[in-house]
Amino acid sequence: MGKYFGTDGFRGKAGVDLTAEHAFQVGRFLGWYYNALRERNGNNEPARIVIGKDTRQSGDMLEAAMTVCPRERLRLRPSPIW
Repeated sequence: MGKYFGTDGFRGKAGVDLTAEHAFQVGRFLGWYYNALRERNGNNEPARIVIGKDTRQSGDMLEAAMTVCPRERLRLRPSPIW
């Protein structure tokens, strides 16, 4: 996993190392993992996951590929948003 993930998220060249298929597989795994974790703790509500991105064009492609389910978009926000 260290090949693709750094301390701040995905790493690699979009469209080469990080493709839409790769992002889809990561999103699919994260959805499964967090829903399984919630169910194990007795919570059957669907997991909510926040995806942060910057303004590069590849961010839209990666976000769309990762979130093929209903989602709530935060749009562009300053960092941090707390």
